[in-house]
Amino acid sequence: MMTYTQLVTLERSLRDERVLSVYLHGAADDPAARLIWRTDLERSLRDLRRWLAGSSHEEREAFERCVKLLDELLAPFAAGLPSPGWAAFITDGVVQDAERLPVPMPTMAIWSTGLCVAPYIRALKVTRPIVVGVVDARKARIYRYRVGELELLETIHAHATIDMPARMGEGPRVGFHPGVRGETARDAVHRARVAGTDRMLREADEAVLKHAALEGGIVIGGSSRIATRFKNGLAVSLTHRVLQLESLHADATEAEIAAAAKAGASALRDAADLRRVAELIEADSEGGSAALGPAATRRALGRKAVRELYITGRFLEDHMAEAEDAVREALDQGATVEQVAGGAAVRLDAHGGLAARLRYLVPNAAQRELELMPDAAPEAISGNR
Repeated sequence: MMTYTQLVTLERSLRDERVLSVYLHGAADDPAARLIWRTDLERSLRDLRRWLAGSSHEEREAFERCVKLLDELLAPFAAGLPSPGWAAFITDGVVQDAERLPVPMPTMAIWSTGLCVAPYIRALKVTRPIVVGVVDARKARIYRYRVGELELLETIHAHATIDMPARMGEGPRVGFHPGVRGETARDAVHRARVAGTDRMLREADEAVLKHAALEGGIVIGGSSRIATRFKNGLAVSLTHRVLQLESLHADATEAEIAAAAKAGASALRDAADLRRVAELIEADSEGGSAALGPAATRRALGRKAVRELYITGRFLEDHMAEAEDAVREALDQGATVEQVAGGAAVRLDAHGGLAARLRYLVPNAAQRELELMPDAAPEAISGNR
């Protein structure tokens, strides 16, 4: 599927073209529900045909040509979609993009000038890679997990260098005094193994730092004691991105590691969402550089002050057109866009489902109007609004 940069590039390239954007809800646990998306899609296309009834003949024909291409794309899925979600963007005679998505999408078809990009944002979030470290006293395995794929990056062994004590009867070593009792063989082996493990954990720490994405999560597992040491030894700047899973044991198979990584990635995303929304709510209450709620966010977008836009699935579903406009405006000003889920979505929905972190403080609209028109009476301003 597309990266964030590729999605932005495609959206901008099609900004002035008529586009059929299609999203589908794919595989269902119930076999009887695996083809519900077809019924929902037909209903959505039927509604679009009614809406286009008063449009020009050329536009209606262009729409039907796009639908024909869509039918060809969906022909192999007679038994159901093989993925949780699916999306396609089609212009007159050209399939601009069609691909499986790792998360379910609401089934819909949209005919608009420019593609409908807002629903795709959720899928992008799930594709962010995370690093997984499985450690015990003997070795550390470092993996990258992304959209169901697990890749072994490095295996680091705890090689112990053991200098065994001399046997009785052997000549004294240089610097060794016979009258001083040396350490036992067991003590020497233990000390060497501890040193080897410490060295391995330092190298594993460097490997994680090398492979971890800027905003990617880190999942730690293995021997509980060693995994805790490893987690505590990671850089302080990574603390909020690290999750230790007791269920991920040292001898886990790659299938078990992938399953743990998927669950860990979801938990880390939810925690990050909740932390960011809490920061936005706090910043807004203190008059900081945040916009909370649709009205404040629209005002900030209009002033090109948005650095990060946050949206919920509920707002997207209930206010599709407004959500799409907000996402496009955010992309135009180089802002990142996040769809939050879980507890973060519940908290943000309580404030309207839309918020933004700002590049600079945007004053209250009425206050700003007074600043621009110092001689105007407040009543005149409120009367014009």
